[in-house]
Amino acid sequence: MAVSESLSMTRRCFFTAAGLAVAAPAAVAAGGSSTETNDAPEAVVLSEGEAKVYLLVFHTGQEVMKGLHAFAKQHGLVAGQLTGIGAISHAVLGYFNPQKKAYERIRIPEQTEVLALTGNLALYDNEPFFHAHRALGLENGSARGGHLFEAYVRPTVELILTAFAHPVRRKIDAGTGLPLLAP
Repeated sequence: MAVSESLSMTRRCFFTAAGLAVAAPAAVAAGGSSTETNDAPEAVVLSEGEAKVYLLVFHTGQEVMKGLHAFAKQHGLVAGQLTGIGAISHAVLGYFNPQKKAYERIRIPEQTEVLALTGNLALYDNEPFFHAHRALGLENGSARGGHLFEAYVRPTVELILTAFAHPVRRKIDAGTGLPLLAP
């Protein structure tokens, strides 16, 4: 595969120097625009074996959690871990209130830096389920964080997803009402 001409020169150099190849998105290969908005990220397999490692790159306007779910379904993923960085235009985070047994939503409508994104993938009702947390850097240097519900990309979010073949499942915890990991 050739390095995609749709990537910036900096990214093409990074992938070339690392010995990686990046395929052009299907829309570009078919003569379409690389700026078409959908929630599926571009993906590159970085390693194969017992665990498969993907580099997922989201672009402006894409929603991260929807894109992760779509990617996991498309590739039949059943367990994994993820980490990432980037920048977003707005997000919805959450704080679990144990007295209410519910998440309180925290809306962050401004441009922020993704200082850290970490999470895991398991199956819940036989569907891929990502549990992710995010720390966001605001313009004044302060940070906000919490459980990630939504994140709209601007200009990029770059994630490493390590997928495992052995399924991990979630089940509802009677004490909290949350779908927790059930090893």
